[in-house]
Amino acid sequence: MRQMTDATIEKAWLEDVLTRKIPLGGAMGLRIARLDETGLEFHLPLEPNINDKGTAFGGALSGAMLLAGWSLPRLLLRRAGVSGDLVVSHCETHFIAPVSGDFNVICDWPALEDREQFIDDLHRRGRGRLALEPRVEANGKVAATLIARYAALGKTSEDQGAMG
Repeated sequence: MRQMTDATIEKAWLEDVLTRKIPLGGAMGLRIARLDETGLEFHLPLEPNINDKGTAFGGALSGAMLLAGWSLPRLLLRRAGVSGDLVVSHCETHFIAPVSGDFNVICDWPALEDREQFIDDLHRRGRGRLALEPRVEANGKVAATLIARYAALGKTSEDQGAMG
């Protein structure tokens, strides 16, 4: 019997969140191809994300990049044992080339000091921010980029339903 590693468990947990708890990811056919110390990579098929021109719908590309960026601070919260709401506070999308087949979305981890600051700010001030830049790659080339800021808002014991 194969024993699951922490990384395998974390990847399965995140994919469940992205495809079942956030139904959009499931409808898009999103699968996590890689989750490691450098970042993450999603694989998405063209068919459920296609537009009337036979290429990937811009909204699908944007949505997939937003989910990729959202995933990394969500993992930081989970790893730190912190409960909080995570939202996109700002984003800017650039479409570079049409995507005519299956595609990947890649998001690299920010610098370690930025990750630590994100969690420290959440503990000290009840909110933290993290900037990320996911991208769409198709046929070995970057087809779209996103610059986004994600904000985490810590939950108090009252918000979490703690008993007094």
